[in-house]
Amino acid sequence: MVEITSEQIARVESILNGVQRGPEKVFFNAINRALDTVRTTAGRQIREVYAIKQKDLRAEGNIKLKKASQNDLAGEIVFAGCKIPLYRFNVTPKQPAQGVRVKAAVLKSSAQTEFEHAFIAQIQGERVGMFERATAKHLPIDEFTGPSAAHMAGNSVVLEQVEQAAQETIYKRIDHEIDMILSGYGGKS
Repeated sequence: MVEITSEQIARVESILNGVQRGPEKVFFNAINRALDTVRTTAGRQIREVYAIKQKDLRAEGNIKLKKASQNDLAGEIVFAGCKIPLYRFNVTPKQPAQGVRVKAAVLKSSAQTEFEHAFIAQIQGERVGMFERATAKHLPIDEFTGPSAAHMAGNSVVLEQVEQAAQETIYKRIDHEIDMILSGYGGKS
């Protein structure tokens, strides 16, 4: 969790004592910049840990951002979405091919695992995926899935890096916003 300490609040209030709504402006701008940092850093860190491309993460993930305002200094970012098809991770082969063993890995640090009954297919001319027959008959088939964007963002390695980057942004932006208000930018309302 990213926090603004009571010492920081007291410091900002003492510096901007005579500026109307000055502390609120400092904090909501700092919080909103930290939320942007979280969104960017989370995507970068997920790609450091997991074998997924940015376009695939963006296509399958859903990030909801609630920005802070002067009246409500709470900001929120939520990672959501369904499980991502395993095909979007490190899978070989990438195109449908008969008689070829399918291998896949979700983590960058992992070697590919061979799937005995899996195959790569294009479904109804739409998208390609990694599937397995549920029975010996032709249908139904089940698609292999990997983790969701929310699950990947909750990884301890990813989460630690994201929180650290957000906290650093808060510290830097508080000083920056104080300077901006004292220089005459955004101090009047």
